[in-house]
Amino acid sequence: MNMAERPRFVALTTIREGNPYNRVEKIRSEVSLDTAKNFQVLQIPYVAIYDECSEIYLKKLGELDVVPIPQSGKGMGVVRREAIKAGPEFYPEATHYLWLEPEKSNIPFHVTKLVETMEQNKSSLGLFNRVSMEGYPREQAFYYLFCRKVAGKLLGFDLDYAFGPMILTAASIPYFINYAGEYGDRWDSILIPRLRVIKSDLGITINKIHFLNDPRMTAVESGNPRMILKRFQQLANILPSLIKEWKKLNE
Repeated sequence: MNMAERPRFVALTTIREGNPYNRVEKIRSEVSLDTAKNFQVLQIPYVAIYDECSEIYLKKLGELDVVPIPQSGKGMGVVRREAIKAGPEFYPEATHYLWLEPEKSNIPFHVTKLVETMEQNKSSLGLFNRVSMEGYPREQAFYYLFCRKVAGKLLGFDLDYAFGPMILTAASIPYFINYAGEYGDRWDSILIPRLRVIKSDLGITINKIHFLNDPRMTAVESGNPRMILKRFQQLANILPSLIKEWKKLNE
């Protein structure tokens, strides 16, 4: 399928090169370049809100056709909203906007199918359900599966709740950029608006995908104490906010 036959969509992210002497940050920045390369090969425009990036790294992003925008705010939620706002500002003609974390180098190959399914279903939010956790660090896999189990019990259908990538449309974007950060404005900044879209009449589409975690990320994060603590922090933010918000939406 050539670009002329594809739905018009744009990828959005936040990128931070970080400390080159930190192994996790170094590998993450390298994998992020591969994600950009895959979007370039697929001819999918890619916009990145960036911070802590060297001139050399920004040059590499430019060579991969990434549209770099300097970060203006602080905090996870604020910066993610900057990225989501940037999509319609730079590409108002687009119909679908993919949000993803930059180290998800395998996601570009799953975008077209989800956009096509969303168009068939006339839905305004597209999500991915991974069919396997194979290839992830065990502690990360357990974290994802725990969130998925809790979400499934509450919502009544299978949802890979904590998996970040998603596709938005003009109808669903306001739910995300108007989020006020009620639950800490960290990972909830992406997840709580999803719940609100699910409870609306906008419609969602969920595609099953064979997602492959980058083996370099798996190698550097497996058994890493700092990353294990991060999983606990994610659980402490994601699960209470999920339970409280879903209860509120159903009152």
